[in-house]
Amino acid sequence: MTRLDLTEQETLSLIAILESSLSELITETAATDNREYRDMLKEKKKFIRALLDRLKGTP
Repeated sequence: MTRLDLTEQETLSLIAILESSLSELITETAATDNREYRDMLKEKKKFIRALLDRLKGTP
């Protein structure tokens, strides 16, 4: 397992980047008609949400 030690500023920046990416994925998911692509985007959103929860200290 890889561990990262981030400063508070680095953590806040990473959270902002992930939240922006999540927002874009939500928009892209709504705009696609391809079911397989939509399912892949949903998995990415799930992964990003899990990372955000960990970064924010949410169980």
